Amino acid sequence: MPTWLETLWQYPLLLPLGMKLLVGIALFVLARVSYGWFAGVDSTRELSERDNVAFGISLAGGILALAVALSGIFHLPSQASLTADLVWTTGLGLAALILIRVSRRWYDRWGLHQINKREQILDGNLSMAMVDGAVGIAISLVLKGMLQWLGTLSLAAVPLMAFNFFIAIGLLVTLTRILEYRYRRHNQGGSLQQALGQDHRPVALRHCGYLLACGLVIQTAGWLQPYDPSRPLITMAAWFFWALLGLLLLTLLSILLRTLVLAHVRVDREVEMQNNGGIAALDGALAFAVAYLICELVTDLSL
Repeated sequence: MPTWLETLWQYPLLLPLGMKLLVGIALFVLARVSYGWFAGVDSTRELSERDNVAFGISLAGGILALAVALSGIFHLPSQASLTADLVWTTGLGLAALILIRVSRRWYDRWGLHQINKREQILDGNLSMAMVDGAVGIAISLVLKGMLQWLGTLSLAAVPLMAFNFFIAIGLLVTLTRILEYRYRRHNQGGSLQQALGQDHRPVALRHCGYLLACGLVIQTAGWLQPYDPSRPLITMAAWFFWALLGLLLLTLLSILLRTLVLAHVRVDREVEMQNNGGIAALDGALAFAVAYLICELVTDLSL
């Protein structure tokens, strides 16, 4: 018997794991091709002929988002047979791919309604591409958190999941509105969306850090309140409460950490008026660092 067959015989779980990995690879290929379909362009031409860096960054964000969502799908309970498990995984992967795409559209309509993101990316706007990729990854973090929270999927859980997911998109849009208000207050009525449309990369870099931090915190919303299918309204309310509490804690701790770490630095002036990319990266990293610590602490409490 060949060595690889002996390995599969001794470790029967390797076969379904390998098949799931192949499903993931196929979905990555589909994600690359379908991105061009949704944008109405030839993705190969954009990447290799036009050398559109913005298109590549946006596509890369979608690939990473799909990988995060698949990591949540792979942890769901296996089906009764290998065939059923592969069909189940493929179906959920396709659903995740569509859901991430639709959610990015929703965010564009409500969070970036003053500009045309698609045209900006096709014109090579790196700022819009970075924000678009960050939105996709943040949404996938929320999706992964919901899958971990539910533990399994059933028809009864789908409406609850859809409602919570819609709320999560609303929270990301709310975060954008707060950042818009802060930008307008420090720039004599200037527009954050117009700054992104003008390819203001430090502003986009900081914005990406905030979006990823927000998605990471929302991911943990259900971990302190186990999912109870017999009490859907209470479960839903608890998820929403913990999401708001986590975002409030993220905001307060981010302000405190920025005040301490970036003492004597006028962060908004450096980022928005002097195009200081280093300060922008550090500011966004501080928000993400706080979110990461909150996620780890909540994980320990939920064990």
